[in-house]
Amino acid sequence: MAIDVQAVRRKLEAERAQLLARSIPPPETARGDEADLAAMAQAKEQSQWLEQDQKKRLAQIDQALARIAAGTYGICDHCGKPIPPERMEAKPYATLCVDCQSKLEKKRK
Repeated sequence: MAIDVQAVRRKLEAERAQLLARSIPPPETARGDEADLAAMAQAKEQSQWLEQDQKKRLAQIDQALARIAAGTYGICDHCGKPIPPERMEAKPYATLCVDCQSKLEKKRK
């Protein structure tokens, strides 16, 4: 089974458009009693997390689209071997094959 790069590109572009269309509301100014302040602090933290997650996903999508444009999509950044289509289907942002990803994770531990 080969990777349908054009279908992946369309899917990534659609996901990118959805992320850009989603606005994350700024947190309200903190005021009120302790419970209100705690709830607002939690909302602010959640908003920041969502914003960081959105930026990370946009960066992953942009990198995947750049690899598609360069003709290197589905090729392991470390060993240069093709990444199995099943892995690319499950994780379209993958830049490493399973073996290289496993080695990297073992080094981190």
